[in-house]
Amino acid sequence: MQIIVKYLLLTFLLIPNAIGQSDDLLASSISLDSLLNIKISAASKYLQKTSDIPASVTVITSDEISKFGYQNLSEVLQSIRGFYISYDRNYSYLGVRGFSRPTDYNNRILLMLNGHSINENIYGSASIGTELGINLKSVDRIEIVRGPGSALFGSNAMFAVINIITKNGNAIDGLQVDADIGSYRNIKASSRYGKLFANGLDFSFSGTIGDIKGEDQFYPEYDSPVNNYGIANNLDWDKFASFTSTLSYNNLSLLGKFSSRKKGIPTGAYDIVFNDPDAYTLDEYKFIELKYENEFDIDKTVLLRAYYDNYTYKGTYKYDLIAYDESKGSWFGGEVQFCWDLTTSNRIIAGSEYKNYTLAIFKYWNPNTIFFDGNFPSSLTSFYLQNEHQATDNLSLTLGIRFDKYSIFKMFTSPRGAIIYQPAKSSTLKFLYGEAFRIPNVYEINYHDPYSEFKRSDNLKSEKIATSELIWEQRMSDETFSTISLYRYDMKNLIDIKIDTTDSFKYFGNVDNIRAIGLEVGINTRTEQDLNYYINYSLQSTKKLETDEKLTNSPEHLIKFGINFPLFEYFYAGTEVQWETERLTVYSTKTEPFLLSNLNIKTKPLFNRLTVSFLVRNLFDADYKYPGGFEHRQAGIKQNGRNYIASLEYKF
Repeated sequence: MQIIVKYLLLTFLLIPNAIGQSDDLLASSISLDSLLNIKISAASKYLQKTSDIPASVTVITSDEISKFGYQNLSEVLQSIRGFYISYDRNYSYLGVRGFSRPTDYNNRILLMLNGHSINENIYGSASIGTELGINLKSVDRIEIVRGPGSALFGSNAMFAVINIITKNGNAIDGLQVDADIGSYRNIKASSRYGKLFANGLDFSFSGTIGDIKGEDQFYPEYDSPVNNYGIANNLDWDKFASFTSTLSYNNLSLLGKFSSRKKGIPTGAYDIVFNDPDAYTLDEYKFIELKYENEFDIDKTVLLRAYYDNYTYKGTYKYDLIAYDESKGSWFGGEVQFCWDLTTSNRIIAGSEYKNYTLAIFKYWNPNTIFFDGNFPSSLTSFYLQNEHQATDNLSLTLGIRFDKYSIFKMFTSPRGAIIYQPAKSSTLKFLYGEAFRIPNVYEINYHDPYSEFKRSDNLKSEKIATSELIWEQRMSDETFSTISLYRYDMKNLIDIKIDTTDSFKYFGNVDNIRAIGLEVGINTRTEQDLNYYINYSLQSTKKLETDEKLTNSPEHLIKFGINFPLFEYFYAGTEVQWETERLTVYSTKTEPFLLSNLNIKTKPLFNRLTVSFLVRNLFDADYKYPGGFEHRQAGIKQNGRNYIASLEYKF
């Protein structure tokens, strides 16, 4: 409570300086009208206003990314209604609506870059930390769609679809460079170049390189002389580099991305030798996509795209001998989509997608023994169809279905339906229903390793989810917009690690059926004085159907508040506070509730070229932990205390 009082005092002492300062300081701010009229494509595969979208949607703009000082996608998602984060000091994990399994690598979330899926094909992972390799200063907006999305996108789109849209060259318009320095010897440099040429060619490039030394970590679970008294020295390091580039001309566009991240492992995960300097993981991802989109008639649009993706993971772990694991995935595919307005009130979206996973290798060995080495290629053919019917001026109906046939699985059918009713111009009522699925990934089906007492799974079934949701969206004034959402989902065949009591070996199995009921409330205000804030609350109750036990890693209450405003003549401030209740760990203990607050101070462009910012995370130095997985000896993994990042940005 003392921390909350300090935060509120600090905020309200600063806010009065904002009133009346609506000069060019925040010229990039967008109004509530503009925000609500942003068209996004992550829900229906074509651009729609958020009020017309058959889903619960949040859009984070580049303006908000800049003002709150977000450094990576996990920090953005931490602020979103119904979302929460875990971090095991190697990877960040996303929880949505009370569901987050430790070490699932976010494989129940579909993550896209400009509409291109970037979930890889070994673990199905969606990267949201430094391993993602996206410089957020090159991002135009992030589209976040809650609920099942398999009716258009297939596997993995169980809890949310997240689409990162980068700026085109015209929006960047020149060369920009920036450098960051911060706590734990955090050093990062990045650059962006973009231009729209006179002949209509639009080009953009963004590159980032970073090196974080990290802080020594202390884990009481390892507090013994043989384990350096529980101190992991110089093992929380993080090195990453990436680039993204787009090239477009008329109806053709080319998108490419490369990212590489190498991360030390300080936690002793998977019972490796604690405090061993050779423990690390490496993730590399690259893809290229060619897309053609043309509105060849006033009521018809066709989209064609072809792509190639490649993913590599490597890990080094010390046991009696140094052990290695390596995964390699590559795939190519294509999609054709046709959008046809049959009448002024009826639209059809139809499409087909094919993917060929030519490489899906997982290998695990030490200098004396190869424990596992296999390649599991497969292919996928999909068809989808969606009809949107505007029955009356204020009532629309959406029905959709997708068929997915994997070469190694049976066919999956994913339906969706939505009724959108507008009883008044300022009000929208949505009733949504959708089903989604996730097939077991290569790792879950095939992994076995007698050395660590892990055996192959038999008869592993796909996960399925059915979600019902009622949403009320209300324009309360010219400056304020609110949302209330009630939802329920039932999940079958949850895949998680089990222990066979006959031999004590671990394996992946279908462990539970889950039911969740939740309430989400959000208010977003944007004033003419450029005083913008949001507040949201989430109540999420998730339980196992068979035992009525609460789900692990699932806080029951989330409250989040953020505000940004002009500060004095040359500065503006963005500050957030996030509070959540306890989470149950996999060892049946509980983490403590915690409150986090961040503060970002940023200058207006000095001499129209130079911008300086200073970000403080965990402003009041909260001591908090996130649950780990069964691979960790620690039930809860300690997170960073107060830390800062100072940034310089220069535009040529």
